[in-house]
Amino acid sequence: MDDIATLLISVFTWSTLYFTLCLLNPRRSYEWHIRTVTVVHAVTVTILGLYSIFVVGPWPFDRMGGESNAFQQFVVTISLGYFLLDLSWCLYFQTEGPVMLLHHSLSITGLSVCFVLKMYGIEIVATIMGAELTNPLLQFRWFLRETNQYNSLLGDIVDVLFMVLFGIVRIGLGTLLLISCYMQDTTDWLTRLGGTCIYSIGWVFFISIVQYGIKKYKKKYGSGRKDHHADGTLKANGELSHETNGALGSDSFSVHSNGNGVGTGDVQNGGIHKRHVANGTVH
Repeated sequence: MDDIATLLISVFTWSTLYFTLCLLNPRRSYEWHIRTVTVVHAVTVTILGLYSIFVVGPWPFDRMGGESNAFQQFVVTISLGYFLLDLSWCLYFQTEGPVMLLHHSLSITGLSVCFVLKMYGIEIVATIMGAELTNPLLQFRWFLRETNQYNSLLGDIVDVLFMVLFGIVRIGLGTLLLISCYMQDTTDWLTRLGGTCIYSIGWVFFISIVQYGIKKYKKKYGSGRKDHHADGTLKANGELSHETNGALGSDSFSVHSNGNGVGTGDVQNGGIHKRHVANGTVH
């Protein structure tokens, strides 16, 4: 019962933060506020994950599997509460595509198994920390775009930092972590299956990010048309999608997310047109 109560408190806390932001700043869209909550979650879980790995231990590359310690269970509960809120928001506003919904569903499934069984805390905390590490940069891109500051040097710097960091952490370290998972005798089939699924989705995101980067910077620096930008955004932890609160031209595309995937969009005249989530309405 104590674990359930803690989970309910987690969901209540994240929900309260979201609704408080909506009340305090009604001029901003609901998506602006859920993305703000996403940033708070990403920073919180990243800090807690780093503390768990480097201070509390154990080191995930040496030992995976087995029972979760109290601190790992705490991190899992905090993150599970957030993902339950975020998935509910995505389903209500219908802003996400199948890949992003699959990512959230897998995340919630993995966190729920860890929460109920009180096992796999080592590997899942390491996975969450790595996944959320790049999220603040992704959301910062979106905030820049919403305030008409994206097509600038700062926007380019954030773009490059996100792409490089995603490749290093999600693909580079993620590959090493998955190999270590398969090599350790203490891991079971469930750990390996879950790790493989999350890792595979990471590659889907990364391929979309690379395609986005090539298309954007080829147009920006290779076409000779300096005023023609690939006006897009990277979705939470990265894939091609529509972007809310804006419009895309016939050659533009975007990647958007509340924490991690692919959004939905309508393809028309060769372009992806976005939906706008504002004041409870999806356009």
